[in-house]
Amino acid sequence: MADLGDKMMATVQPHVPEPVIAVGVLQPAGTWGAMGGDQLSGLVGTLMRKNANKRSAGLGKNSAFRTKVALVAVTEARVYAFNAKGWGPQCKIVDEVGDWDRDDLKITTTPGKMSTQFVIDVVSTGDHYELETNALMGMGGFTKKFVDALNAPRGGDD
Repeated sequence: MADLGDKMMATVQPHVPEPVIAVGVLQPAGTWGAMGGDQLSGLVGTLMRKNANKRSAGLGKNSAFRTKVALVAVTEARVYAFNAKGWGPQCKIVDEVGDWDRDDLKITTTPGKMSTQFVIDVVSTGDHYELETNALMGMGGFTKKFVDALNAPRGGDD
């Protein structure tokens, strides 16, 4: 039986011209906090979602009823980012947000209790994306494989 990582790789591979090493399923940073904000007040949750969407710069979108996830595919040389809707086998790519040379990215990951934060900076353009993945995605090593692939040195002899 294919795991979630394999399913997500099968979703993005037709949109990527080279072999995909790993895929991350990310959402705007602050999505989990906004869910907590909804418990306090609908307005608090709405403001938190608006702020999260601004910081994600169009990669993923958080709304009260549905979140568009960002699928981030890592290849040997590049990183590709897509917006998608649905989940698992029903996940469908909506649009491509970016495609960058790995050498042009500065990526910071910060693991937390509820989520792992990802900050992706595109050095050449100054584009800045703040995203997170649910801590539950770490089950089965799914997120770890993605983080390891992002941080792995490119090419060369291993």
